[in-house]
Amino acid sequence: MNVLFVCTGNVSRSFLAEMLLRQELEMLMAKDIHVSSAGLFALDGSPPDPQMVTYLLKQGTPVKWHKARQIRTEDIAWADLILVMEKEQEMMIRAKWPEAKGKAEHLGGYAAGGLIADDIIDPFGQTPYHYRLAQSQITLAVKFLARKLTQDQKKDLHAKDSSHRG
Repeated sequence: MNVLFVCTGNVSRSFLAEMLLRQELEMLMAKDIHVSSAGLFALDGSPPDPQMVTYLLKQGTPVKWHKARQIRTEDIAWADLILVMEKEQEMMIRAKWPEAKGKAEHLGGYAAGGLIADDIIDPFGQTPYHYRLAQSQITLAVKFLARKLTQDQKKDLHAKDSSHRG
């Protein structure tokens, strides 16, 4: 399973989601789930937002090397699941890459337990309130996402194991 997080610049939201999901999957001892991130309008090579780095460090999440990068056709082909932060981003991805249909979802939907897919606002350059809001939404969504991915993985393994016995 390949998971791709997408936002605008790949320095705040998608970066944060990638780092948090990596840690969650590690804690859940998940295997064969790969995570990456990109931005629709990223300036390749830009460093991560210092506010997000500080948040990760306060959470005890290791911050792996990261440089922003623009989303590419290869990313769409690689990803099994593409998680966007805003509805408009999903529309942009589907317009440019029709093959992304069925892969793209709103990360915010995981924060609400799948009930509603709220946009996760872009906090970059905004107030501390905006950062706390985005951090909370992403953290909650990633926890639910990690559980779902590992549960789905276990179901798939169980189904394969059962079919070999039959």
